[in-house]
Amino acid sequence: MRNQPQCLIQQIIHIIVLATNNRIDDPQLKGALHAISAHFAVGIQFEPATVVLPTGTGKTETMLATLVYRRLGRTLVLVPSDALRSQIARKFIGLGVLPDAQVIGHDLAKPRVAVITTGIRSMEDLDLIVRNANVIVALPNVLEASDPAVVRRLAEACSDLIVDEAHHITAKTWNGVREHFSGKRILQFTATPFRRDGKRIDGKIIFNYKLGDAQAADYYRPINLRTIEEYGDEEAHDIAIAKEAIAALRHDRDDLKLDHLMMARTSSKDRAEAVGRIYQRLAPDLKPVIVYSGPGRTVANREAMNQLFDRGAAGARIVICVDMLGEGFDLPYLKVAALHDTHKSLAVTLQFIGRFTRKGPKEAIGEASVVINIADPDAEAKLADLYAEGADWDHIIKRLSEDRIDQELRLQDVVLALKETGNLHSNLSLWNLRPALSAQLFRTKCVEWSPLAFESVLPKGSETWYALSEHDNVLVAVVCRSSDVSWGNYQNVFDTIYDLLIVRWDKVAGSLCLFASDYDALRSEKLAKAITDNDTTLVSGTPIFNILNNVELPLVKSLGSSRIGAISFTSYFGPNVTEGLASIEKAESTLNNLACLGYEDGERVLWGGTQRRGKVWQQKAGSISDWIEWTSATWAKVTSDVESDSNIVRDFLRPERMTKSHAAWPIAAQWGEQAQTRFNDKQYVVFGSLEVPVFAVDLKLGDVGPYGEIVFRIECDEATSEYRLVISDEIPGGYRHDHLSGPTVFFRYGTQPAIALDEYLQKDPFIVRYSDGTYSYNCYHIPVKLDAGLYQREKLEAWNWDGIELNKESMHKIGDQQTIQFRTFEQIKGEFDVIFNDDGAGEAADLVCLKDVDETTVRLSLVHCKGAHEGRVSQDIRNFYVVCGQAQKSITAKHAGLPTLYQDLKRRHEIWGREGYSRFLKGNIKDLSYFKEKSRRAKLDFEMLLVQPGGSVASITDDALRLLATTELYLLKTTQAKFRVVLSP
Repeated sequence: MRNQPQCLIQQIIHIIVLATNNRIDDPQLKGALHAISAHFAVGIQFEPATVVLPTGTGKTETMLATLVYRRLGRTLVLVPSDALRSQIARKFIGLGVLPDAQVIGHDLAKPRVAVITTGIRSMEDLDLIVRNANVIVALPNVLEASDPAVVRRLAEACSDLIVDEAHHITAKTWNGVREHFSGKRILQFTATPFRRDGKRIDGKIIFNYKLGDAQAADYYRPINLRTIEEYGDEEAHDIAIAKEAIAALRHDRDDLKLDHLMMARTSSKDRAEAVGRIYQRLAPDLKPVIVYSGPGRTVANREAMNQLFDRGAAGARIVICVDMLGEGFDLPYLKVAALHDTHKSLAVTLQFIGRFTRKGPKEAIGEASVVINIADPDAEAKLADLYAEGADWDHIIKRLSEDRIDQELRLQDVVLALKETGNLHSNLSLWNLRPALSAQLFRTKCVEWSPLAFESVLPKGSETWYALSEHDNVLVAVVCRSSDVSWGNYQNVFDTIYDLLIVRWDKVAGSLCLFASDYDALRSEKLAKAITDNDTTLVSGTPIFNILNNVELPLVKSLGSSRIGAISFTSYFGPNVTEGLASIEKAESTLNNLACLGYEDGERVLWGGTQRRGKVWQQKAGSISDWIEWTSATWAKVTSDVESDSNIVRDFLRPERMTKSHAAWPIAAQWGEQAQTRFNDKQYVVFGSLEVPVFAVDLKLGDVGPYGEIVFRIECDEATSEYRLVISDEIPGGYRHDHLSGPTVFFRYGTQPAIALDEYLQKDPFIVRYSDGTYSYNCYHIPVKLDAGLYQREKLEAWNWDGIELNKESMHKIGDQQTIQFRTFEQIKGEFDVIFNDDGAGEAADLVCLKDVDETTVRLSLVHCKGAHEGRVSQDIRNFYVVCGQAQKSITAKHAGLPTLYQDLKRRHEIWGREGYSRFLKGNIKDLSYFKEKSRRAKLDFEMLLVQPGGSVASITDDALRLLATTELYLLKTTQAKFRVVLSP
């Protein structure tokens, strides 16, 4: 060629500028070519190089420029799709715009390009390709279908490998190709450095043209993210998305007078046809067309695309397609996207739509809009992944909030306010911050604060990024600091640590709430004074433990105390906290810190606090707006006017060591706390050689022994085993579990080896509940104070049980209508949208019922049925023991949440389904899925219904009323449940 290398690269840059309608001095064009040249300039073996260029910023032209400028030898080009294979082959054949721009002469020989469409089966076929081509274009799966020896020979014959759209290549496919090209020049181009499996693309990123830079260079205007919230079935989702997208398209075309088109994205041809029918019904005047690949679609697709490109009155304005018409598709007027099925990479979808904002006549082309259903958990997860990829998406996406729920609106308001000042949002997405609900609390008197003074107290050499909301008086900062490694003494080896700092100042309340991922490293107490003044004081002492106000049935899980008059600190855990509490009550020591489990507003909570450090926390995390709301409520609790009790630990539940069985009658047994809070599908009970998931195993009580010994019956459909709990001072440890009958039981969690049940119960013991409202585990009894009195007789409900045998409880799979369970279903079926027969081992209840109350509320009712003792109406208290015990233990279903309950019910339904039976008495699995999705944002009204026809409203005893009242009070304190009891007249 006639040009010197530096002159040539400048001319190439000019040509790429012409091809991409961009300015001559754009740095990404020079930067990418220079970075590629520098990476492969020295050596004979190279690490794979990755160039990140957002869609539409000159990626293909950069490839061609690299081919010419570096005068590559035989090059294999890998692409992910048929459409791109054809498109990129055409560009390599003619070298794009390089000849027309006179960078090279028209008479200069162009590359000989071979397009591989099927697997290469023989060396002879390969030799023919190699002799006649210096650019070979193929799909990775075509190489996979070729003979491995042929692929090795192909790699030997090629000097370079170029991978287009590298984020599409899965780890398995890519590793197979990379193995053959190891050490050679591998150049990858991608719009995002993340593969479709969520992992980063292998290789070194040598050049990254960020989305923010592309937007600044006018490649992208903001993308309007329009979110809807629809919890119905798939068709309801599609209709809601379609209506919103059509409204956005009509607004652009009718109100803004912009000649925009719309694309509806689906995941399969069947989905495309179904969604297409919806658009044809809702907007026939916009002439929707459907495009997808497959046999017999060539003519139909061609006609559809011709109609789409027709800008006249007969032209289509909506296209429904599978995926996104391919990455090579280019239609400037495509400006509205409806994501009926989210793409594996939401980043690529948005780039695909947004790239066209800079193309076409400005008077006809406006901003892009994307419609997505945030009620879809997959879509919500994809949004979180999108922001995790980089803060540039904060600049690109405009989140429209007209129809967003309050929680999302609050977060949006906070994030937008924080973006007004500072540079943190340019480096990290504020949407994805998830601080722990933890804070140090300070009282302030200052008139103004100086939040940016936080940098003055940080460790020397720290680097910071911050965001400041003057509206909310909230500072969010990320601090990067270095520290010596702990495993050696080296001058140039350090740990690099990133810490998060959040501070909220409330001038009216005189409060400063401070979160730090490392309070000591960020010198939190000194920092608080630096940003306010020296009159700022730490909230400490007993007010810290006001966090336990309104916490019901508090049980201390851990406690730390200091011995009065001595320099000593003691920690107590589990049953030993009783000893620590006793020492504090006797004024022998003072309480320093504690972690306490209990129930607040019907939810299971774990609060922690340390009075010396003025720090409080809960065992969960949330968004920035969640943290702001939490600190506001927590400050109000800690500084409330309620006078602190001098004996702060008076109402704590205390484990008491038993030397014999508890006197009250045991009414229920349930798995331990760890088993209750883990994912059910990772836990298994092993009966000899039979392994069964915990959700399919029932834990019941057997007969009580002559000395009060408790018998646990562990049963599933295929096996039953019994163990007896013996409590005695004469036994090492105070208790043991004796195997009575059935297979020996083991317990397995996750991938850990199975351990014997008696060994497992040492660390996560069964919980036994008693008729007096107390409970125990192993040899420790927790005396709960539930002074409930008697259940009100007038609240009892009486149903007609004519024709029902009173000891015939379950309808089973066959749906026996002459049963208590079926009669109950008949009585309540008009009250609910879904009624699920959950009767069986591991049940949440005999009937699980759901009702869509309104837009913000879901009602969950657990119905427990029990047959009458001896099959008759009587005053026998035993009629109520089991049903009350079932009610008390089933609170775990409410605390685990509807998504977890959905998984349990779905699995149990599928087991019946394999035998041709259904557990749904009303509704179906789609309806159940609707409630699962809606519950993530809706309020849950919880109800417990006890059905026992063996009791009589007219003759029920005070003992039975006392047990019912105790159960009602327990349910109220732990779940705020409504409570109903149904008996015979």
